[in-house]
Formats: sequence, C-alpha cells, structure tokens
Amino acid sequence: MARGDEKLIIEQPISAGGRVSHRQAHVALGIFLIAYILSFIDRQILSLMVEPIKQDLGLSDLQVGLLQGLAFAMLYAVVGIPIGMLADRISRRRIIAVGVLFWSACTALCGFAGSYAHLFMARMGVGLGEASLSPSAHSWLSDAYPPAQLSRAMAIYNLGITIGGGLALLVGGAVVDMVAQSGALVLPLVGPMPTWRAAFLLVALPGALVAALVFIAREPARRAQSKAGMPLRAALSHLRDHKRTFIAIYANSTLLSIMGYGLTAWYPTLLIRGFALTPGQASLRLGLIYLLLGSMGSLAGGFAAERLTLKGIRDANLRVVMIIALLCLFPALLAPLTPSPALLLVLFGLLTLFFNGYFGCSLAAIQLATPPNMRATGAALFLLANSLVGLSLGTAIVPLIDSALFGGHGQIGSALATVGLCATLLAAVAAWSGLRSYAQTIESVAQR
Repeated sequence: MARGDEKLIIEQPISAGGRVSHRQAHVALGIFLIAYILSFIDRQILSLMVEPIKQDLGLSDLQVGLLQGLAFAMLYAVVGIPIGMLADRISRRRIIAVGVLFWSACTALCGFAGSYAHLFMARMGVGLGEASLSPSAHSWLSDAYPPAQLSRAMAIYNLGITIGGGLALLVGGAVVDMVAQSGALVLPLVGPMPTWRAAFLLVALPGALVAALVFIAREPARRAQSKAGMPLRAALSHLRDHKRTFIAIYANSTLLSIMGYGLTAWYPTLLIRGFALTPGQASLRLGLIYLLLGSMGSLAGGFAAERLTLKGIRDANLRVVMIIALLCLFPALLAPLTPSPALLLVLFGLLTLFFNGYFGCSLAAIQLATPPNMRATGAALFLLANSLVGLSLGTAIVPLIDSALFGGHGQIGSALATVGLCATLLAAVAAWSGLRSYAQTIESVAQR
C-alpha cells in the first residue's frame, strides 16, 4: 500500500462502535453493489419483453416506453427527496433494507398485472422501492471513504448499472427464449405462466436475501451531523449559491442519461426488428457487451478522475465527463444507422465502453460539491433531475422522434442516432461551462 493511501485510510470517520476500517468500507460497498445489480435487473428486464407485452395487453411503442420510463421514474425521482432527508437523520441501513423488500415485491406484482393500468402501478411501486437505495448509499459511501477515493468507490458502486443491465439482458433473454419454445413456464404454487409474467417473478426472488445482507454492513459515523431545520431548504440554498456549478453537473448528466436510458430501452428492439434476431440472441450479444465493456468503462472513468484528483486537478470529475461525452459522439451517431449487425455491435461496444464512465464521476462531483450534512438530500435532488427527466424522456423520446420525424414506422435507428448526436454535443458543452466554478465550489466545501 502506498504511503498516500495509508494517510487516506487513517482519515476515515469514527462510528459509534469504533473506527470504520478499510475492510468494513469495502464490505458495505460490495453489498450495495449487489443491491444495485438487483435493482437494475428488476428495472431493465422489461426491455426484453416489449413484443410479448404489447401483444398480450394490446399496447403501442409509446405506452411501453412510458412503462419503462415515466411509470418507474415518477415515484423514484420524487420520493427520493424525502428519503434522502430521512437518510441524513436516521439509519441508512434500515432504509435500504426496507426498500429492497418493497421493490422486489412490486417486481413480482408486475407478473400478475391484468391490464396496462395495473402494470403501470406496479412499475411505480418498483420505482418507489428503488428510491431508497442510491441516496442512502451515496451518503454512506461519502462517509466511509476519504474524498480522493470517492470517485473510485462510486465507479465500483455504479458497476451495478452495467452488471445489472447486462445480467437482465442475459438472464432475461434466456428465459424469454426458453419459455417461448415451451409456450409457458410452470412455477410451483402458481402454475403455467406466459413468458413475460414468469420472468418478472423469477427476477424478484433474490430480494429477501439481498435485504438480509444489508444488515451485515457497518454504518459509518457522519462526517458532520445534520443541523436543526429543513435540510431540503439548506440544500436548495446551497444549490442556488453555487448555481453555475450545479447547472453544469445536472445538465450534462441529464443529457447523457437521456441517451443512456434510450440505449438500454430500445437497442434490444432495434436488433429484434431490424435484423430478425430472437430476444435471446439479441440479449446475449448486448448483454455481454454491457456486462464486460460497460463495467470496464465505469471503472476506467472512476480511476481516471481519481488519478487527475491526486495530481491536483480540482475539476477532475467534471473534466472526465466532458471528455467522455465527446468520445461518445461518433459511435452514438453511427451505431444505430449501420446496415450490418456485426458493425452495429462493434460501434455499440465502443459507445458502451465510453459512456459508462460518466455516472460515477457525476455522482462524486455532486457529493464533493455538497456539504456533508446534506449529502443524501443532495444526492436525492440530483437523482430527481436525472431520473425524472433522463429516464422518463430517454425511454419515450425514441418513439416520439420516430413518429414526428421519420414516419412512425417502428424503424427506430434514425431516432436513436438523433438522440445520440444531440445529447453528447450538448452534454460536452454543459460540462465545459462549469469547470472553473466546480473547482471553486469543492474548494469552498472542503474548507467549511
């Protein structure tokens, strides 16, 4: 271990039961990673079942897009704020455990939905439960790790996006193809169920085990105790005082999330419709890319920001996001337009590698630019914008653009390319505009 790393470990906070060791911080990070993986499996599994759900419930592309985005994001984004306020005051461990159980139960209820309204409500419940995880985990990790290591910790935590999304594609696609061949899946106590309904039940099962694992983690002491009054008011005041910094972070992350949610929601359908692949074939290819290259990209972004920070570059997190947006430009534009499935997958692989480095850096930027006593609330506010706009618009904007600009024939490649071009260019400009103010903000927070 390097001498600098030893110093960073010594500076970790003290909990009520003693020092939070480096190992204990890693244990908590591993458990949160598992929970985040499960959350993304439960969230993304629907993207593989667009066609059978449309046929069974008589839905349009736009309605399915709203199920993937708006239905989930409505409560996920809004309820995250009061949950973040609670996490700044009470046990973050209990909040996370209850949330895992709740979203798993609602995922199972998706499998029993008899109508579009029922499925929409169940997806809202999944979003409500998952709202408990990230604000609490972000606050926990910012107390368990010293500032210079936070980008790396956030990058590892955000492997849940790529691992969970990749496993959702791999496992979900295999289940869909398997059940499609047999006609239905027979489950104990439930009996035969159609493909998409059985898939929801199967991915909900691990929730109870993950909730139990949360209680193994040792909660660290907070670096600063919450003061009397409303942390939401204090957090909003801090955002207003440093508005240029937070506009830059919020804008670039929201724009990239619009593109990212569009990728996960519609690329399986692009391969199935455009190249006559089965759900299993499409999910195998995309899932492996997402699992391997996406995870590599997430780690690379965090490590790059950490190395720049250790070299004294104060705006490292936001600078890395700006570079990532520019790297994503050409593969995001060209991948959905190529007539070759092999070339499409190569370009999608490059896009996945570059793109997934941004979110951990954005999360670290928010935490470092926010005072310690309001970091869970700050994370919830950030996720509100990122999810309510990014997730809701990202999944719905593809069929909307297809309908408005390209005839609405369901050939969604041109719409995906349009989203990719606009999102990456605007995100790079937004990040560049806030570099100087971001460095000043984290300096002032560090001195408080």
